[in-house]
Amino acid sequence: MRKLKDTWPWISAIVAISIVMMPANSLAQEFPTKPMRMVLRAPPGGADDMQARLLAPQLRQVLGQPVIIDYRPGAGGLVAWDYMAKLPPDAHTIMLTASGLASVRSLRPSTTIDPWRDYTWISQVSSFMLIFTAHPSLPVKNLKELIALAKKRPGELNYGSTGVGATPHLAAEYFKAEAKINSPHIPYKGAAAMFLDLLGGRIEWGTSTTAGAIPHIHNGRLRALAVTGSKRLPDLPDVPTVAEAAGLNGFEFTGFYAIIAPPNIPKDVANKLSEAVIKVVSTPEFKEQFSKAVAGMEAQANTPGQMLEMAKKDSAKVEKIVRAANIKVD
Repeated sequence: MRKLKDTWPWISAIVAISIVMMPANSLAQEFPTKPMRMVLRAPPGGADDMQARLLAPQLRQVLGQPVIIDYRPGAGGLVAWDYMAKLPPDAHTIMLTASGLASVRSLRPSTTIDPWRDYTWISQVSSFMLIFTAHPSLPVKNLKELIALAKKRPGELNYGSTGVGATPHLAAEYFKAEAKINSPHIPYKGAAAMFLDLLGGRIEWGTSTTAGAIPHIHNGRLRALAVTGSKRLPDLPDVPTVAEAAGLNGFEFTGFYAIIAPPNIPKDVANKLSEAVIKVVSTPEFKEQFSKAVAGMEAQANTPGQMLEMAKKDSAKVEKIVRAANIKVD
């Protein structure tokens, strides 16, 4: 009896620990228990929407619950990001977000959003590179010639992007710093407005996602100069990378899309969500379907730990660009 009495505190402790752990394990096994929502920061019709429409039905098959798309556009993503940050730790609401979230503090110092405190990073969904294009009337055939002309005519060659602090703008400023050229930035409210002026010859060159530029390149209305990835784009095999075209060794600037969840969700649930995304995104069928639907983007997935590390590295690179170019969004 005495031995039993002596060991009773240890038994009690083990039982208590088991009871505490059971709900989390049980939650991960049962999750999801109801329909899920996938929040988008942009309205229907864009890259966010196309990816979500491909991903949602496949996640439904893996997780066994419908995934409903919830559009919450506004303020360059801040409306959706703020909404997600204030949700309780319930992973039945997730969000497809672009890499801009990782650098939100660098671009918008006044925001209260903290990308590491306020969200659970689940998995990457895709990666994308940017492309530099020029109007055919500009007397340059490649990126080296653009650099030479910009140095000959400093401050005269205007370039356009989809807005201050947007990924295309950051890529161009990174390139300008590395190439040591002075080329003024003209920001636009979206790709359509930028392409309108670029196609009309009112700006000399532009930076954009490859998906938006490819049709204009194929019909000869724009000249492709270089892509910002570490390798060439399969859709444009003759277009070199910035590193190849300008001799800027090591130059690379890419963006990503990722799935995030509210803060502090159970680790087991985060892992289950990540495993579901990896299972969907890694299939050859999905990759083929994705590349056809979203030109210039590549379907990729990873674990929560890998995704968080990728986001932090991206944030550090953007912070350097923002400081060097004195970019202010607020």
